[in-house]
Amino acid sequence: MPKAPRGERLVITLLGRRNVGKSSLINAITGQNIAIVSEYPGTTTDPVDKHYELLPLGPVTFYDTAGLDDVGELGQMRVKATRKILFRTDIALLVTDEKGLTRYEKDIIKELQEMEIPFILIFNKIDKGEVKTCD
Repeated sequence: MPKAPRGERLVITLLGRRNVGKSSLINAITGQNIAIVSEYPGTTTDPVDKHYELLPLGPVTFYDTAGLDDVGELGQMRVKATRKILFRTDIALLVTDEKGLTRYEKDIIKELQEMEIPFILIFNKIDKGEVKTCD
């Protein structure tokens, strides 16, 4: 694949809590094992980027990020690194699970709206239980 300059690539960032399936989703979209997937929360520690040709859209960069609910001092550093990615994000894929919209999703939705970043809300793992609706 010819290399597209960074400025010509659409940046798509996957956001969400730990273990909602962000890494599984990026692997499924690209058909490659880009991100490590496990049952343990906090597996993704640093943003993982993948350049990809998404037809018919063209060249994109996907970012898989750490969970927004990561805890502890190290966890907060991971969340900060995730939020830095927003400054280069063109569109966000906000992934949640059967827990629905928690305060973490609500906070990031507000931040995305303030930054005028369009987003798509993805409900993943809905086969695991009933999706909680938000207030």
